[in-house]
Amino acid sequence: MIFEYIWDLVYQPQRAWRRIRRQNYTLIHCYTAQLIWLALIPPAAFFIGTTQMGWSHGGSAYHTLTIASALPIAVAMYLAILVGVAGLATGIHWMERTYGSRSSFDTCMVLATFVASPVLIAGVVGLLPVLWLDVGVIMAATAMSCYLMFVGVPVMMNVSEERGFFFSISIVTVGLCVLVGFLITAVVLSATVLPLVIS
Repeated sequence: MIFEYIWDLVYQPQRAWRRIRRQNYTLIHCYTAQLIWLALIPPAAFFIGTTQMGWSHGGSAYHTLTIASALPIAVAMYLAILVGVAGLATGIHWMERTYGSRSSFDTCMVLATFVASPVLIAGVVGLLPVLWLDVGVIMAATAMSCYLMFVGVPVMMNVSEERGFFFSISIVTVGLCVLVGFLITAVVLSATVLPLVIS
């Protein structure tokens, strides 16, 4: 689904968002055609990168994780992505009436899925686990996601540009709250249930 619109979303986002809205994608279609596949990219890439290539901090020796340690983390990351995008869609649906929208949850899910797609695709950088490179690429993808959201919210949620701007700010806030919640959960899990074991 995203691959049909990827170039249009970059070069002609208004037109692409209008085409996406006309498609009337459903929640099931979002998950089966796009999200379950795109959500595999970051966990698979980081699993391969951390078990085969390894991490280096400041030019020190490379450290790899054991497969037994990295696999549950990759699975947890995959599930967290699926839950996170659904949580973002739930937040959008919860706030929509405040900004004068009457969109369905399916539309909110389509918006959340397309907005998250650049970050998920950029997760391929995990194959080369170099901290500065990974952070830079993910930050650029996040900026692209924010841009897509600011352009896409007025079209997908059928609100004015002004309301769309404030709606987008609210969505960013919800997204940051979801991210902080996942970071706290990740720290707790890595300290208890899913410890990192260096091989």
